[in-house]
Amino acid sequence: MRILYHHRTRADDAQGIHIAALCGALRELGHQVDIVALVRQTRVRAGPEPDAVEPGREGASLFGLPVPAWFYELLALAYNIPGFFMLTASVLRRRPDLIYERYALFTLCGRWVARLFALPFVLEVNAPLSLELSRHGGLAFAGLARRLETWLLSSSTRTVVVSQAMADLFVRQGVPAGNLVVMHNGVDAGRFNPQVDGGAVRARLGLEDSCVVGFVGWMRPWHGVQQLIDAVAELRPVCPGLRLLLVGGGPAVPGLREQVASLGMEHAVVFTGPLRATDVPAHVAAMDVVVQPDVTDYASPIKLFEYLAVGRAVLAPAKPNILEIVTDGQTALTFAAGDQAALTAALQRLYGDPALRTRLGAAGAALIDQRGYRWRCNARRVVDLVRPSPGAERA
Repeated sequence: MRILYHHRTRADDAQGIHIAALCGALRELGHQVDIVALVRQTRVRAGPEPDAVEPGREGASLFGLPVPAWFYELLALAYNIPGFFMLTASVLRRRPDLIYERYALFTLCGRWVARLFALPFVLEVNAPLSLELSRHGGLAFAGLARRLETWLLSSSTRTVVVSQAMADLFVRQGVPAGNLVVMHNGVDAGRFNPQVDGGAVRARLGLEDSCVVGFVGWMRPWHGVQQLIDAVAELRPVCPGLRLLLVGGGPAVPGLREQVASLGMEHAVVFTGPLRATDVPAHVAAMDVVVQPDVTDYASPIKLFEYLAVGRAVLAPAKPNILEIVTDGQTALTFAAGDQAALTAALQRLYGDPALRTRLGAAGAALIDQRGYRWRCNARRVVDLVRPSPGAERA
C-alpha cells in the first residue's frame, strides 16, 4: 500500500517518536510511506524543548517567541493553502492509496485533498486540542476550533484516538462513536525489552547498591515530578538505599534542582539532562521502579509502554486512561491520583518488596506482547482500517 503521512509538527519531540515509529513500522511491513510536512524530521532526544508554533498551557509561541493566540490561529488556518498544494502535488506524483494525518488544530487540507481524489482519509488524534487549549485560555476562536474539530473527526474515513477516555470525550462533543477507533500507543520491542541491560548506566552514575526510582521525559510543572521528589525525601530516613534518577530536560528542571537542594537531597537525586533516544532504554533498565507521577486524563503516554516493555515495576496514578492499560497489583501498582500520601506509601511498598517489583515487571513486559502494544501491531491495524484482512498476523 502507498501511504501519504501528513503532519504539521516539528517532529523532534515525543510527537516525532510517534511519527517515526509508526512510519517505520509501516515500512517494515512492506508499505511505501511518503511524509508530507513543512519541516524535516530531526534526531529525537529524550525531551527536547519545542520551539515552533505550539499553543498550550504556556501559550502560543513562534520559534520560542510568544505570539497572541489569534495570530497563531490565523497562521494555522493559513497553513491549509500551502498544505493543500503540497498534498495535491504529492498525490499526483505518488498516487497513494491512503492519506494518514496527525491531527493539528485548524488543519483541514488533508481532508479536502482526500475528498478531491476520492482517497481514504485516516485521522490520528493525540489530544482534544479545542478543549485542551480552551481550558487554559489559549484559544481566541474557540467556537470555530470546536466546530471544525468535530466536523473533521466525523468526516474522516476513520479517526484513531489513543484512549477510550478520549473517545468518550469526543462522543460527548458530537463525533459518532462508530467513526472512532481506540488505538493505544505502542513501543519498539526491538529497543525496549527485558533483555536491555542497565548495569553500565548504574555503574557510571554510582547507583549499583541502590533501589533506583526513575522518571523519563521532558519535565514540566504538571508532570508531577516535584511530588515524586517529595516522596523520595520523605522516605529516605526509613529507606536509606532509595535513589532517584530523572532522565530528560525541560522548563521544570531548574525549579526541581532548587527543590532537591532545599531538601538536602543532592546526594540522592541524579539529573541526566536530555539524552539521545538511543540511550533511553538502558536508563530505563537501570531503574528498579519507574514512575508516571501524573498524566493528562485522556493521554496514552509512550513512556508507560516503554517502562512496561523493559520489565520494570511501574507506579502510576489510578486514572481511567491508565487503568485501560494496566491492572493494579497485577501489571503495575497504582495510587490515587493527586494523593501525595498514597504515592509515598506505594513507593515505600515497592522499596520494601523486591519480589513484588520482579513480579510486576515480568507481568508488565508480558502485557506488551499479550495486547500487541507495539508499533508494528498498530501499523497493521491502520492498514486494516481501509483494507480489512481476515485475521491479522501477530507482529
